[in-house]
Amino acid sequence: MLLAIDIGNTNINNGVFQGRTLKKRFRVPTYSKDLEKQYRPYAGKVDVAVIVSVVPKVLQRLDRALKKISVGKILVVVGRDIDSGVKNLYKNPGQVGQDRLVNARAAYELYGGAAIVVDFGTAITIDVVNRKKEYLGGVIAPGVEISLNALSEQAYLLPKVRLRKAKSILGKETSESMISGAIYGFSSLCDGLVEKLKKKYCRNARVIATGGMSTLIGTYCKGVDRIDPDLTLKGLRLIGDENV
Repeated sequence: MLLAIDIGNTNINNGVFQGRTLKKRFRVPTYSKDLEKQYRPYAGKVDVAVIVSVVPKVLQRLDRALKKISVGKILVVVGRDIDSGVKNLYKNPGQVGQDRLVNARAAYELYGGAAIVVDFGTAITIDVVNRKKEYLGGVIAPGVEISLNALSEQAYLLPKVRLRKAKSILGKETSESMISGAIYGFSSLCDGLVEKLKKKYCRNARVIATGGMSTLIGTYCKGVDRIDPDLTLKGLRLIGDENV
């Protein structure tokens, strides 16, 4: 079995693969105090563990924990031990989160070449990979939950809200108005940026939405062709199969 591990700013998303099949998903808080306990059920059962991380300190802790409890006879980190397989054309390649390159690789291979990946995570990233399998660059915007939290913290009369489907674009009370603003605002942001990126860089690109909020926000995006919340995990599996 292969364990794909995506260390994000809020959660560590995990996928257990048997061949190409994603058998199980589970989530661990990024700053969990006992990583050994969280991963102990997989000790001795996983042959390969493939990790991508945007939190270096947590990567170090998890690396030590997995080795200590023998999760993965082979343990590799994208960007440290193995390459994403996508040519990185960023001006300073080291500034690109490896998760974004993993997403580009997965979108390119799973959805037919040139792609635009919209990742609705802690931050919203929109990345472009062309038909030559080259990562051209991307856009970064504040995430949905970050924005809602900032509203309630900075505006005295605005409450904390739990994001859910919007009843209407026009809210009839404060929480509904905030939810509408988040849902329709960020889906419009996605559609507007995708349209501009397509015109300038790759008109025929497929648009793939992923990330924790993709199943909610993505359904409101007119320009999204496919919603795949497991895109990063699938990319890690592809990279692991090729390199290990």
